[in-house]
Amino acid sequence: MAVHVFVHDDAVDVDFTGWDQVWALKRHLRLDMADVVEARIARQDELKADLGWRVGGTYWPGSVAAGHFTTKGRKGVRQLWSCYRDDEVLVVQTRLDNPWRVVLQHPDRHNLAWLIAERIPR
Repeated sequence: MAVHVFVHDDAVDVDFTGWDQVWALKRHLRLDMADVVEARIARQDELKADLGWRVGGTYWPGSVAAGHFTTKGRKGVRQLWSCYRDDEVLVVQTRLDNPWRVVLQHPDRHNLAWLIAERIPR
């Protein structure tokens, strides 16, 4: 299971490989830094309160949430998840409706959150 995140001055690239690619039904995602609002670390259980219907991907309670999901109370707004059993995850919030939020399990999530937050245009 591997999600690779590359932080550039003008964008964030996320590459899904192996089973992550299969579960999330996604191979690559590019977020322009102009569209990124926030990057932070959050508890997975807090974020799941906004998780709506699975549009494409995989969900098994307590094990995996991967793929595209709707957002409760926000019609047409989607989230992209690739998480397993870690309590803490990387959250990248955007100005877009799809994906409005990207939630990733990554071993270097603290460093990635800092790198992304430092490059967000103010």
